[in-house]
Amino acid sequence: MSDFQGKFQYLAQGGAVAQEGACRIHWDAQTFTLTPTAGAALAFDLGDLDAVTAADWEIRLLLYMGRTIVFRQLGKSYETLAHDLTEAYRNRTVQCLLLEDMAEVARFSGTFELTGNSVEETQTGSAEIRLYKSNLAVLPAAAKSFQWRLADIDQVTLDSAAYEVRLESGDSRLKITRLAKRTEEFADKVQEAMDALATSSAQALHGMFPFLDPDQLQSCASLLREGRSAPLTKLAAIDKQIPVALAANAVDKDLKPYYDQLMACAASGMEYAGFKLIRPEDDAATSAAEDDSDSDNIDAADADAGAPETLYWFLLPMAAKRGGSTPANVVAWEASSRSGRATYFFRLVSPERASELADPARAASVVDAAVRRLNMVLAMLNFRRRPIYLSNDELAMDPRFHRYAIAARRMPEVREVRSNFLGRALHTSPEAWQAQVESILSKAGS
Repeated sequence: MSDFQGKFQYLAQGGAVAQEGACRIHWDAQTFTLTPTAGAALAFDLGDLDAVTAADWEIRLLLYMGRTIVFRQLGKSYETLAHDLTEAYRNRTVQCLLLEDMAEVARFSGTFELTGNSVEETQTGSAEIRLYKSNLAVLPAAAKSFQWRLADIDQVTLDSAAYEVRLESGDSRLKITRLAKRTEEFADKVQEAMDALATSSAQALHGMFPFLDPDQLQSCASLLREGRSAPLTKLAAIDKQIPVALAANAVDKDLKPYYDQLMACAASGMEYAGFKLIRPEDDAATSAAEDDSDSDNIDAADADAGAPETLYWFLLPMAAKRGGSTPANVVAWEASSRSGRATYFFRLVSPERASELADPARAASVVDAAVRRLNMVLAMLNFRRRPIYLSNDELAMDPRFHRYAIAARRMPEVREVRSNFLGRALHTSPEAWQAQVESILSKAGS
């Protein structure tokens, strides 16, 4: 545990001094503690910080609720404290972004600028950029951190003359600058990681669909990217055997009864499928003990050590009327490989927008946007279930899952999906499962 001394001020949201004086400063990998010489100690999770900045012999900690802690008169320990605390803050942020079990490739220090229609306002500043085998994390000192999945990056552009790397994902643009001599190295390593991911994904698809010719496989790889869902209708347009092969090869035999019932209830022509490569470093594979703590042990792990190397799933909008093509305001997520322990149900849109699903001219685009958003959040969570289904009280009160509570607070998309979560039906038996499904679907209109 780090231990320093100095003077502090605890500022209210408006800047007024609420408390000040001499203090001791302690922190470990998760918890920061400020102990005043006079008064009660103050402790909080490092993940509760939105920024850690150091300049002019002063360190400022911005807490998520708007209060600020300022440290001064740190003497010779200033630089060590600033460096070590910033590193601890970033490491905890990585945990709260649910990336701590990813295999890290490299770290870079530079400046970023994030723009795009889906970005509320342009974000910019200095940051540490951590590249993982499947994700990219941007960890600013004075702004909220974020991550991108490499599979979601559409293009990497290097401007050697400007020492600039531009990454594009949909309508979002991420510009990385001030990497100096490491600019080209950063671009190369990102591209290498993306290429390695694309190679592994193509190999997985070839193993699933060996009947596809090279041109068809390339079309399939472009549509069914790792971590993303694709419409079965578009996959069938590449080859009509793809949906058949998915049902035969991607659905575990013990889960087939649940899959068959879901497909029978799905809105015709609106089914989606997806896959994720399971890596040894995935939390799903390596920290089963954390996710095995439920007393019923039904929905335990995302994938255990003996599971297949690929996690398959289906996102199935339910039909308003069995056998019909008009969707109800509910989508089922079924992880169909051996790790699936339950079916998860979500509203597609808020109840106020449910009427859009009954409009034949709009329903398909509304469903597609909702499914893609849900898939994006599941991918951000590395397809962990607990951040979705645990209650607010469970997230807040159980220390094991506090990082999930922080993730939900940091990411509005996660909060939205949690608010749209209707329930889960456990795979105990088809009869018990069906009763749970009927109960869950009855909530969809409320």
